[in-house]
Amino acid sequence: MNPAPIELHDTLSGARRPLETLEPGKVGIYCCGPTVYDLTHVGNARAAIVPDVIVRFLRQQGYEVKYVRNITDIDDKIIRRSLEEGRPAVEVAARYAAEYHRDMADLNVTPPDVEPCVQDHIPQIIELVRSLVDKGLAYAVDGDVYYRVRAFPGYGKLSKRRIDEMIEGAGSRIEVDERKESPLDFALWKGAKPGEPAWDSPWGSGRPGWHIECSAMSSTHLGDSFDIHTGGRDLVFPHHENEIAQSQGAHGEDTFARFWMHNGFINFAGEKMSKSLGNFFTTREITALYPPETLRYFLLTVHYRSGLNFEIEVACPGCGADLGPDEQETGLCRACGHRTDTEELRRRVRFPGLEEADDRLAYVYGTLLKARAFLAAATRPSGEEPLGEATAGMLAAFVEHMRGDFNTGGALGALSKPLGEVNGLLDSGKGVGKAARYLTLERFVRDMEQVAAILGCFGQDPATWLQLRRDMKAARLGLDTERVERLLAERTAARQGKDWAAADRIRDELADLGVGVQDGPEGSVWAFL
Repeated sequence: MNPAPIELHDTLSGARRPLETLEPGKVGIYCCGPTVYDLTHVGNARAAIVPDVIVRFLRQQGYEVKYVRNITDIDDKIIRRSLEEGRPAVEVAARYAAEYHRDMADLNVTPPDVEPCVQDHIPQIIELVRSLVDKGLAYAVDGDVYYRVRAFPGYGKLSKRRIDEMIEGAGSRIEVDERKESPLDFALWKGAKPGEPAWDSPWGSGRPGWHIECSAMSSTHLGDSFDIHTGGRDLVFPHHENEIAQSQGAHGEDTFARFWMHNGFINFAGEKMSKSLGNFFTTREITALYPPETLRYFLLTVHYRSGLNFEIEVACPGCGADLGPDEQETGLCRACGHRTDTEELRRRVRFPGLEEADDRLAYVYGTLLKARAFLAAATRPSGEEPLGEATAGMLAAFVEHMRGDFNTGGALGALSKPLGEVNGLLDSGKGVGKAARYLTLERFVRDMEQVAAILGCFGQDPATWLQLRRDMKAARLGLDTERVERLLAERTAARQGKDWAAADRIRDELADLGVGVQDGPEGSVWAFL
């Protein structure tokens, strides 16, 4: 039986459509990458992890994928940062590009096949602007070049907006310039200003506008038409709308991206997380508290198109009460009147969603650790018995969710029953034949390797990850691990001396610290209860 087609939601058509590629068995994907002027925040991380999982899954399904993710290393924000830091824009961009790559490596994001930078594509950008000018779709004014929006009939089709309505409601995202024919016309080329990077062009010295960069880089590396364009929902207008106008204006109405995929926002305190609003946490702030995989897993727990709430809890240093949103904003606790500064509040913050993700990952890795240990100690049976039903169908159910618009939330949900079934076999296995038990655990471990390859989660050595998680949680909670280790050693000595009363007393003392003891043939280890 042939599997159901891979379907994906296309922003342009507003519908879920079967993936039909330009070349059978091959997929070209372009992702709008970072503008490198600051550290990566959690919203940026989601915009990178979503296409990473898409690429991983398509490859697992047998597609040959060419994945292009750009670096914007020329931009107004980079120039502003260079002025703030007192060093050339090229150095600023290089520094933050390196930091971005470090963050992506920490989050297990697969590097793209091609990572073009704007500064390496100036000739292609100039040629594309020249083509638009020659076609009457762009015009030059005092060294600047603008796109003539009204000359492109399809403008607004991605964002579902009409030009007259856009002009009437033009806000902060529309450049104000009385030299333009229309308020919606946007810059393709910007004339040189003192202290800014610039290149020679037919319109004078200058630099590219933001939108033209992606049109030039995508066509250079994927051709005038390709299969999938990804990015955050905030890029639909004006960035992606302008990309369509530029690319189709230059190459024809039926060119450019065949599918548009946009991930939802990370919402923090009721608003989209963004650097411009200042309401963000960097990935470094999170991965200093939790294993990086915890953040990756958290971002995959819902469908990529859905918004994801990044909730925080903050305890008042004065009375320990949880502060509400208004109290967090002002730093004033209504319960006791204690006032806390912003830096102290950030140090005392807790993340309930990340805690839940951390616990779930620990459950999965703990299951894998026990299953592998069982298989290593047992002998593979010669006979065959029916596999556990949930485990036998796990991978097929997982893949079915992924083929339905890359639904990672549903795919993760498909692991719940198999995990329960496997833990039941590990804990007792009563009523199950030895062969069925062994083969079910073997199938689970093998299929989880496929799941790990697709999601980029669950693929680390379980013991190593669990140790990292334990140590980071201890640091987060301020647990005195030296005391825990000392008590554990005392309990081991008591057990060896058959002083069971002392061993039980120490176990209770550890439990009061939130720590449990696991006894094994090679000794005892501690873990959080």
